[in-house]
Amino acid sequence: MSNLLSKPQIGASACLARQAVRFDGGYISNAFLNNECMAFFEVHTMCPEVEMGLGIPRPAIQLRRFDNETRLVFSKNPEKELTRSMREFAVQKVRSLPQLDGFIFKKDSPSCGVFKVPVVNNKTGMRQRDGIGVFARTFKEIYPLVPTEDEGRLNDDNLRENFLERVYAHYRWRQLAKSRNPLPSFRDFHRNYKLVLMAKDNNACRQLGRLVAGVSRQNYHEVSEQYFSLFMQAMSKIPSQGHHVNVMMHILGYLKNQLDKKDKAELLEWFETYRSKRVNRVAPLMLLQHHFKSHKNDYIDEQYYFSPFPGELMLPV
Repeated sequence: MSNLLSKPQIGASACLARQAVRFDGGYISNAFLNNECMAFFEVHTMCPEVEMGLGIPRPAIQLRRFDNETRLVFSKNPEKELTRSMREFAVQKVRSLPQLDGFIFKKDSPSCGVFKVPVVNNKTGMRQRDGIGVFARTFKEIYPLVPTEDEGRLNDDNLRENFLERVYAHYRWRQLAKSRNPLPSFRDFHRNYKLVLMAKDNNACRQLGRLVAGVSRQNYHEVSEQYFSLFMQAMSKIPSQGHHVNVMMHILGYLKNQLDKKDKAELLEWFETYRSKRVNRVAPLMLLQHHFKSHKNDYIDEQYYFSPFPGELMLPV
């Protein structure tokens, strides 16, 4: 599989990258961002609170619910709100960013939190974890197909793997725009992601296949937009062990005339060992790859299922 020409581009909350921009002048050093991400991605850091002029240090802010409206306010002075000014800044900032393939946000932040941000009820003072930061919401509204995660959720191996899969898929899709002849590149993209899609959502895989089969020069723009929206929805799903075993069985079919009964039995045993969660997925995949080194198959060799992102980022799931 050919190497990509440049690195994927991701955004990140600046406080996670050892930049002292938090309300108290501190920062949070996120190991994944500062190690793996800095090595494999071009990282664009930003702090919306500082960049909109709130300063360092600054009064703490929070999301607060007034009846059915959620506002961004100062924690100790909730009558003074920042919702409109943050929203206006966010729209301008997001539209000025380079094309990003992902964004890692600071968890629980009233500006940057992307999942279950605390929202204070103005009447009762009770907190509900059902909010999203104003800057993060704006980013997702403008770029709904760009993968987003918060740094806390990335401690989960499955969520981190899924985020990396989506970042590299988004990046590879952007490379189609550089192709002199996008139609064959579009078809190759789907072909190379077919096994990944089979594991994640077989129904979506078939729908996407029908879109690819019906694409032409005349309808390419419309079909490709429809394709990528459905594709990224499918990519957000995390397959079960059983779904992965189904794909491995499908892959084994390409070796049915090359392997003897002993080798096939060994592979089937490893598949079931993985299904029962006694080993991680790397073990049966490595054994499959070992056999394909002796029995080359161009279709399997081009599949992103074995390498959805660089091996150095691979996690033992």
